[in-house]
Amino acid sequence: MNESSSASAPSGLHAVKAPGDKDPDIKGSGANVIPEQNTVPLLILSLLCALLVLAALVWGAPIPFSDLWSNEATKAETARRIFLELRPPRILAGLLVGASLATAGAALQSVFRNPLAEPYLLGVSSGGALGAAIALWLGPALNGLFASFGTVSLFAFVGSLGASVLVYRLGQSSQMMLSSSGAGQRASLLLTGVAVSALLSAVMSLVVTLSSRLDIARQMTFWLLGGLAGATLIQTAWLAASLVIGGLVMLASARDLDALQVGDEEASSLGVEIERVHRRLLLAAALMSASAVATAGLIGFIGLLAPHLARLVFGRGARTMLPAAALLGAMLLCGCDALARSIASPLEIPVGILTAILGVPLWIALMRRQ
Repeated sequence: MNESSSASAPSGLHAVKAPGDKDPDIKGSGANVIPEQNTVPLLILSLLCALLVLAALVWGAPIPFSDLWSNEATKAETARRIFLELRPPRILAGLLVGASLATAGAALQSVFRNPLAEPYLLGVSSGGALGAAIALWLGPALNGLFASFGTVSLFAFVGSLGASVLVYRLGQSSQMMLSSSGAGQRASLLLTGVAVSALLSAVMSLVVTLSSRLDIARQMTFWLLGGLAGATLIQTAWLAASLVIGGLVMLASARDLDALQVGDEEASSLGVEIERVHRRLLLAAALMSASAVATAGLIGFIGLLAPHLARLVFGRGARTMLPAAALLGAMLLCGCDALARSIASPLEIPVGILTAILGVPLWIALMRRQ
């Protein structure tokens, strides 16, 4: 993982700001790091996302959409059940999960200055899996507690967020022993995330083994593969709130993200408090990722692929790249879910399988191009 691959800083970044001067412009043409914001491509992408949502609503349905206006009560009721009750919450959950994973991935790649950074880097996936396994193990004892939100989802959210906090705290302790620089902090967090994820995954496997229940192993298998069929309105509302809060935090830190891409020294010279920015962005990414994992299980490659596509098309400017990554992530997951439920109908393929099958070739092609 090479941290020296970031673009070189323009000379203007090293200038000392005199009293009364305005902040230096990070969009220096010498480095071509941050292009001018252009809202027209974002509007076009939003329109494409809306068209995809309409296609996902009607595609693969066993009955035509026109049956909503059928004179036959049975046909009209069946169409209303499918197109107005079952599919909209699932599509909305897919859009929010995809947007959350993509936005978190984009922020983490900028913070770590590492193209392989993704939302599960902070132990979110293993912590969520452990929480889900514990919830399934204690299912009979809980006796319907937290049924409105979903016991498994609640435990997965707490596990994901708790694992992220643990990784951050341990990473901070390791940083104090290794290095006080920004590079040392990033390296310690990366290594701590790998170690904690391995430990929590082992504990999750231990919980499933000690339970001696085949139903838990089966449910955990499907949960680990990811899916949107079980998303509820309460989970979707919580996910939407997490996305709005985390997204606003990241957009408010857009200038800091742009500065971090050209190096810690240059960012410090612009007045960026690196440690505070890291903490704020990591917490926002952890909140969004934990909510996505609690709603849909583990879905890979969305948080890794969408940010790279956004940078390729829209450039590195955070104010444009973050919304673009969110839209692309929403479109990728919504499209994959539509394929997953229709490609082998009446069977439904877990969407996590499809995102990996489609994501790996696309990722390899993108890396070869770059």
